[in-house]
Amino acid sequence: MSGSIASYDQLVRQVEALKKENSHLRRELEDNSNHLSKLENETSDMKEVLKHLQGKLEQEARVMVSSGQTEVLDQLKALQMDITSLYNLKFAPEVTSAGRGAEESPPAPASHRDGPGELGRATFRMLEELDRER
Repeated sequence: MSGSIASYDQLVRQVEALKKENSHLRRELEDNSNHLSKLENETSDMKEVLKHLQGKLEQEARVMVSSGQTEVLDQLKALQMDITSLYNLKFAPEVTSAGRGAEESPPAPASHRDGPGELGRATFRMLEELDRER
């Protein structure tokens, strides 16, 4: 009889240990879920920044073409290719599943207070930040 009591007590201890482990794993899953949501939000925000940056680059390119500054335009094209490459590296799974809808959307309008020089400096700073992150 004492053998069955001992095995019962052992089973009770094992159940309690499993309950604790289960609680721990649930908390860990919830933490991971919260972290994943945060990363998804940051990814979405970064996508918006990249779209906005690309729109500004396209607008600046139009200004450069209209003023005949094709050398700078070539540099902007190279920068845009870098941005596109970075975007594809960071968001490739989402891009393939989302289709080409983001590429077909019109560029984000630039603020009226940004002149071409200010826009270029801001773009350059953003590209430097992206390069450091890369």
